[in-house]
Amino acid sequence: MIHANAALYKKADAPMEQRVADLLARMSLKEKVRQLDQYFGASFMSATHPHMITVMADDAVVNWDKVREVVGEEGIGCLHDLYGTAEVNNQLQRYAVEETRLGIPILFSEEALHGLLRPGFTVYPHAITMASTWNPAIVKEIGRQIAAESRSVGIHETFGPVLDLAREPRWGRVEETFGEDTHLASRMAVAMIKGLQGDDLAANNSLIAEPKHFAVHGIPESGLNHSPASIGLNDMHAYHLPVFEAAFVEAGAVNAMCSYNSIDGVPCSADYSLLTEVLRGQWNMPGFVRSDLGAIARLQHAHFTADSEKEAIRQALVAGTDMQYYDYPHELYQQSITEMVESGELDAAVVDQAVSRVLKVKFMLGLFENPYVDPELSKQAIRHAQHGQTALQTAREGIVLLKNEAYALPLVKTLGSIAVIGPSAAEARLGDYTPYIEGFKPSTLLEGIKSAVSSETNVLYAKGTGILADELEAIPADCLHDGSGNPGLVGEYFNNPELAGSPVLSKLDRHINFNWVITKPDQSINTMGFSVRWTGKLIPKHSFSGYIGTISQDSMRFWLDGELLVDGWGKDKSAKRSVPIELEAGREYDIRAEYCKDTNGVEVVLGWNHNTIGIQDAVAAAAQADVAIVALGDSERTCGEGIDRSSLDLPGDQLKLLKAVYETGTPVILVLQNGRPLTLEWESEHIPAIIEAWYPGEQGGVAIAEVLFGDYNPAGRLPISFPRTIGQIPVYYNRRRGGQKHYAGGNNEPLYPFGHGLSYTTFRYGNLQLGSLEIGADDSVDVTFDVTNTGDRAGDEVVQLYVSDVFSSVARPEKELRHFKRIRLQPGETANVAFTLTSRDLRVLGRDLKWTVEPGAFRVLIGSSSSHIALTGEFEVK
Repeated sequence: MIHANAALYKKADAPMEQRVADLLARMSLKEKVRQLDQYFGASFMSATHPHMITVMADDAVVNWDKVREVVGEEGIGCLHDLYGTAEVNNQLQRYAVEETRLGIPILFSEEALHGLLRPGFTVYPHAITMASTWNPAIVKEIGRQIAAESRSVGIHETFGPVLDLAREPRWGRVEETFGEDTHLASRMAVAMIKGLQGDDLAANNSLIAEPKHFAVHGIPESGLNHSPASIGLNDMHAYHLPVFEAAFVEAGAVNAMCSYNSIDGVPCSADYSLLTEVLRGQWNMPGFVRSDLGAIARLQHAHFTADSEKEAIRQALVAGTDMQYYDYPHELYQQSITEMVESGELDAAVVDQAVSRVLKVKFMLGLFENPYVDPELSKQAIRHAQHGQTALQTAREGIVLLKNEAYALPLVKTLGSIAVIGPSAAEARLGDYTPYIEGFKPSTLLEGIKSAVSSETNVLYAKGTGILADELEAIPADCLHDGSGNPGLVGEYFNNPELAGSPVLSKLDRHINFNWVITKPDQSINTMGFSVRWTGKLIPKHSFSGYIGTISQDSMRFWLDGELLVDGWGKDKSAKRSVPIELEAGREYDIRAEYCKDTNGVEVVLGWNHNTIGIQDAVAAAAQADVAIVALGDSERTCGEGIDRSSLDLPGDQLKLLKAVYETGTPVILVLQNGRPLTLEWESEHIPAIIEAWYPGEQGGVAIAEVLFGDYNPAGRLPISFPRTIGQIPVYYNRRRGGQKHYAGGNNEPLYPFGHGLSYTTFRYGNLQLGSLEIGADDSVDVTFDVTNTGDRAGDEVVQLYVSDVFSSVARPEKELRHFKRIRLQPGETANVAFTLTSRDLRVLGRDLKWTVEPGAFRVLIGSSSSHIALTGEFEVK
């Protein structure tokens, strides 16, 4: 019980704003700037083995000397990249609460886009798959379950969901989004955020959501990550910002993450109009804005709108970016703020405002009353049986049947033989922001098929090719050692690009397979311009003749037994580098690899390829089979953050493999697991059945097999359009009217449109009724109609209602999604579906950037996709 004379900020029954003000008044400037900084959690950990200092080690323990040195008496704002147990988080939190002067708790924040980014937690289907369910209820349930698992180990906040509209499919992060449409993305955003945050942020099963990337990050020029967004104000406010508005106003999201890009020349991390006037002024966001990784520093070294570290930090703080994310070294960041306040360059009130926002979040979470988590909670929450069932059901509902000519699907389970072919047949494709899998194996398509068919069916397998023709896999730890028998290589890290001087950090890395876009090696390492040297021994377990090399968009080179085999160093470096190699089992090879983060940091891999299965083996398997199921698509090397493409064709030799299998004459079913739309003209013309499974999570193999053999009737719908060719981009369905609809060589319609998806049954629409044919600008109109299952099996139908403003003061799309509903019908069953169109559904953003409902005719279009309209009606606004 808190003593009656305790400070006001420690009194749980005092108004929150008064508690924040009281605590702020007691803080020194140093304590304040500490709250505006995010620290690298792994740097506070040690291990019993002298080389192992990463938190991912099984024997990781808190390094109390480091804690006392860094946290000290002033405390810190946030910890990230810790992924510790509940006990570890409690230990660090106890120090903050009991050993710092004011006892301000730490905010623990991590990534959890489709499950907590930590080994052993449930891996749900990725966001693009969630959107394909067109079922906000199941997305909300995923949010609840992610929150329960994450909070059970003491995590308070997640960086997500991603609310960028994916209208540039070359961009690598399409998989993290809810697709191209404002309304669909808004409904999914609200569902996920309400699931994550629950009814009480202080509860032990709730997380604070931090939607990203604010704003308009999903349409970068040329499809290249971080690039400027070329967009008019009307488009931005009419289509992109409403998704975030729904997140903050309707769902109550607490925090936000700013984006890297600039809009009309203004970098978002320093855009006062977005971060303060819109977020706080219009939407009343209660929490703080965090920089995306390095977004503040990019003002100085990418956008060049700041000529110094101080100026970049000042611009961001004044605009409303409250907390840095590994932008600058802590001492530089904090000292810069202190010096600017003391010199008058930065108003102290700006700092106080930012600090008060961070403190408010901690009060909202109840951390001053309940800073610790019950260690027993994680045993009940993590990988609960229901969570696996939700992951499976989401995968089922998110699978889209793109094509099913002559009812090629579903397959019977009593086939004599089935060939399962392709690089994604025996490997689960989970997408980015997925942890290393520990303690369980995600289901693969091959395993799902073997479990589904009869015991008499012969299942043949051939990989055929990799996702990429020269695909390398990271050399595993059990084939590497540091010279003293410990698995892995010794890494020496330098805070300069030349590997000069003494390393800042030396540690044992189990393998060289990193993504330093979303994090960095250690708190002591700069975000950009650092270099690494790895040394040790390579001892292959098996002899083989294959390839060895590196994967990186940055500088990287590699020596074996003193011979430089790969030199990808400097300005003219190549992104893909491998050489033929013959290696003997059990022989020790001296190994040395060097790296410099001078470009991207998305992939840093030392790998090999000793796969001997080729396309001819796949052809031979297909020739023996009654049907060939070919599993193609993407991997973490072809899609994800920082993996932007100039082509949307199937990567590598995958189309070559598909054509070779097709030429055998065996019926072919194509199963896609990918993170972005693909150009599939040849595939669609020649392959009778195509399934789009996206990244279906840990139960994906089971779900796809259920669809293939008819145990589940597919009803997923595309949340994003598939172009015929890359030259069509942008191809999203609701582009504004006024453009040509035909090229010299064909039309400009997508190959597979937004909302498209087939079923194993059929549906009939009829009996459209409009509640009124004339309404006022503030009135609503009821829309009802019937949907009947006219087939012979039960199934879901996703009914979609679009609105067309026939004439308007600004050019508008031909149609825009306004309502949808996923319904289940038995054979012969009819459902009466009702929607209500409100003034919000009819409004237009005018030339003055103000919303209004204009008089005139409106058309209602109802059907199963944006291009398959079964019913139309019209009414007028007077």
